Amino acid sequence: MESDTRIGLEPRWYIGGYAVVLDHLIQTTILEKQTRHFFKGKERTRDLAKALGSLVKAVLLDMDLAISVYIEEAERAKQIAQAEAIAAERTLVTRLFGEAMARVAQKDLSVAITGELPEAYEALRNNFNNALSQLAGTLNSISAAADQIQASAQELQTSSEDLARRTERQAASVEETAAALEEITTTVSESSRRTREAGELIRKTKARAERSGEVVSETVNAMTAIENSSSEISNIIGVIDEIAFQTNLLALNAGVEAARAGEAGKGFAVVAQEVRELAQRSARAAKEIKQLIGSSAEHVKAGVNLVTETGGILTEISQEVPEIDQHVVAIADSSREQAIALREISAAVNASDQNTQQNAAMVEETTAATHALVGEVSRISQMLAEFKTASRISAADEDQPPFSGNVHVFRRA
Repeated sequence: MESDTRIGLEPRWYIGGYAVVLDHLIQTTILEKQTRHFFKGKERTRDLAKALGSLVKAVLLDMDLAISVYIEEAERAKQIAQAEAIAAERTLVTRLFGEAMARVAQKDLSVAITGELPEAYEALRNNFNNALSQLAGTLNSISAAADQIQASAQELQTSSEDLARRTERQAASVEETAAALEEITTTVSESSRRTREAGELIRKTKARAERSGEVVSETVNAMTAIENSSSEISNIIGVIDEIAFQTNLLALNAGVEAARAGEAGKGFAVVAQEVRELAQRSARAAKEIKQLIGSSAEHVKAGVNLVTETGGILTEISQEVPEIDQHVVAIADSSREQAIALREISAAVNASDQNTQQNAAMVEETTAATHALVGEVSRISQMLAEFKTASRISAADEDQPPFSGNVHVFRRA
């Protein structure tokens, strides 16, 4: 059986052989039992069945043993083959990763393991490639940042030198600003004083405007009384005109009667004529006076309107004067606050002058530090330039293609 296993004979072949041998053995056993006639009837049948059962059992046990040995040997061979395949895969993967790591040790980050690997190592290959890709990207970003920092540091160096010059000019400007602020403070203080005086004058003007309003009110009342008197005079003139008219009629009638009397009435006629002329003159005078009174009434009415308008304007002025007074007071308060603020600003400017001197010293230190920073960044850039990445492979390196791990995959049984 072991020899069958060693030569690789499949179980179906020696199972077929066992079937042929078993058939021959069964026939031989039956023939042998029949020729002996040792037992008769049932005893012979039981003996035959027992012999056949023992024979079949022996054959099946031998077959079981043979198959078991074959299976064990086949499993052992399979395990050995799998172990050899795994060892070969590990050797290959170790070699590929070793070569890749050697390239990485030489600061070549363009390496990548491509192609198909055993399934068990796919995750390792992907993680390795992703790690190198991320590292290369990070180094590229750091290199770009270093270049930007170097450019910024150079700009900062130039700015520091410019700042030093501007700081010197600023110190002189701050001193001039302090003097100008002192003058402005004095001017604002004077403006505040004059604003307070203007407030006093406005309050006096308010009192006078209120008094003027009262006078205008009294004037309006007086003009109204004059207008009323003119109206009464016009009525009286009307009465006088009526009297003159009646007198003229009476004188006319008296003249007519005197003419009828003849010589006896001549003297009376002369008197009647004089009375008539006097009545006519009175009527003309009354008419002229009435016209004058009418014109005077119109003038008085216009004067009343003007005085009333003047009173309204003075009232508005009286009402607006307090608002003006409030604005003037607000201006005075604002001027006072501005004077205080300007004094504080002046003190702050003096402090700024001192700070400017300190800033000048700090600028010199910053300039020196900037020079050192530029040197350090340049050194870092040189160190980063030693690394090779896929995006920074130069034309001189193009004859050496990036590492590629195209491998043969061992299939496990």
